[in-house]
Amino acid sequence: MEKHLATRAARLDETHLHGEAPRPEVTPIYQSSVYRFDDTCDVLEYYEAKPNGRYLYGRNGHPNSTVLENALAALENASGAVSAASGMGAISAAVLSVCAAGDHVILSQDIYGGTLVLLRTVLARFGVSMSLLDLTDEPTLKRALERKTKLVIGESIANPLLTILDIAKTAEICHRFGALLMIDNTFATPALITPLSLGADIVVHSTTKYMGGHSDVSGGVVCANDPLIEEIRQTSVAIGTAQTPFDAWLVARGVKTLSLRVEKQCENATKLAAFLVALSCCEVIHPSLATHPGHELAKHQFHNRYGAMLSIRVPDDLVIVDEIMHRLPSIPFAPSLAGVTTTLSHPYTTSHRGFTEEERSAFGITRGLIRISVGIEDIADLTSEFAEALAPLKRSEA
Repeated sequence: MEKHLATRAARLDETHLHGEAPRPEVTPIYQSSVYRFDDTCDVLEYYEAKPNGRYLYGRNGHPNSTVLENALAALENASGAVSAASGMGAISAAVLSVCAAGDHVILSQDIYGGTLVLLRTVLARFGVSMSLLDLTDEPTLKRALERKTKLVIGESIANPLLTILDIAKTAEICHRFGALLMIDNTFATPALITPLSLGADIVVHSTTKYMGGHSDVSGGVVCANDPLIEEIRQTSVAIGTAQTPFDAWLVARGVKTLSLRVEKQCENATKLAAFLVALSCCEVIHPSLATHPGHELAKHQFHNRYGAMLSIRVPDDLVIVDEIMHRLPSIPFAPSLAGVTTTLSHPYTTSHRGFTEEERSAFGITRGLIRISVGIEDIADLTSEFAEALAPLKRSEA
């Protein structure tokens, strides 16, 4: 019987790299940029047979990337994975493996800003066109796919408005029109959902976030099935997106506690969202709330868990936003997410600067939107801190 995700993550298999001695419990950091060969016969055997446990050069892979890739492929139910130095490195390798000049790509309208910049400012120069769409609008998606779209990119839980995508339905529509579906699963993680199991073709993560989990490493990963994953691996080697041994080691260490951290963070986020709603001083966006348009889908798709990210909407005044941040001295403004401590971010001025003013306004990414990455602290402390920080908003409405 297959073990549960928490067990598989905690027991991440590292033993195949070690011989009879010294048999370390934890894989060492293989801090080497190159590996030795006996002679030309030996190196030719490597190229022709690619025997397990043999490595050539850091850009091509190393033992620490192998450990991490095997673990993440298993957690995402993929036949393989390719680690990268960042989430954008992973996304770049995946998109460049699939798209060529003349191809069309559809992006979710509230996609991570870095993905938009890649398509709009970099790949556009190479003849790849793109459209921003509400992927939950089925008729609009179908009309757009008639343009012979090659790739559709969405997020399991969208950043920062927490839109929930019906992955199975979206995959079916994409495949009907001959397009591939790539899902950024950073916000949900395989602890909540495995998109490949629902029909997605490619899954990417910024492993900087929940996989690493401690805000001390940058990384990314692409997961897919054969033969696509091997094409992505070749692209990754060619463009040099490889992750260093130490960074791969740090992410692999973080993966072991992924299930524990995400469970607690989701629990805290659900409680904090309910508390903030009860305060009645700002709009609260979280899939656990019955008022969220994706609540029922999230309940079904994530098995009664709703993710650890939430957003609040306050008046569209940066002075008010800054005042709230200043009243939360123990909860920093840190433009990332998914560490063990709660942090704030401001999408309008950070992650979504690459959108035009008109796009941000149309999609609801306003000056007053604050994104909260909920950590593992005691919920009583979090509710107390936010109550104090947001109290002036309630008084101003009185």
